[in-house]
Amino acid sequence: MARTAVMLCQACRLIPFERSIPAGVDINAELVWRREGWLDLSYGVLTRAAKGIGALKLPTGLKDGPQQGERKDDLWTTTCFEAFLAAPGEQRYWEVNLAANGDWAIYRFDDYRSGQTRQELSMPPRLRLQRGAHSMRLDARISLAPWWTQGVCPDMGLTAVIDRGQDGLSHWALSHGRQADFHDRSTFLAA
Repeated sequence: MARTAVMLCQACRLIPFERSIPAGVDINAELVWRREGWLDLSYGVLTRAAKGIGALKLPTGLKDGPQQGERKDDLWTTTCFEAFLAAPGEQRYWEVNLAANGDWAIYRFDDYRSGQTRQELSMPPRLRLQRGAHSMRLDARISLAPWWTQGVCPDMGLTAVIDRGQDGLSHWALSHGRQADFHDRSTFLAA
């Protein structure tokens, strides 16, 4: 059986925008983009705090393994893992939101924060959760067909919003400008 050609494979450590994040919290993101129209994302959270993963605000009733979520808006208002895909040389881009319980959303933007519409998918993303006392990993597989041009490697932004309850939200990305703005194309990995 022939192996699928990988066009882009990247693993990155995300950095927080807020300076108040306590030491001992690390977030990494990995992606594999395949020219056949698949995107695999993996987000890992490691915390050495006494409360461990319990310090994060997560949906109730989580169980490890495959998640059966649904399309929902406003996932970014609490713990949410995100990816931004941009068509190289074009203004349009897409925002992917993934929650630990399997809920998801994908939006298309015609230009910077404008022309937002829900992106229809041929199938919902497949999400899988693994947790330990001090770690959590969310893996996702997303079919980009038929809305992404097959064979065109996207510019990518990998981000996360982490809800620390009373300590508020923190915004994590590959890099940041003057503000925590995940839509800023200057913070994307170029294809």
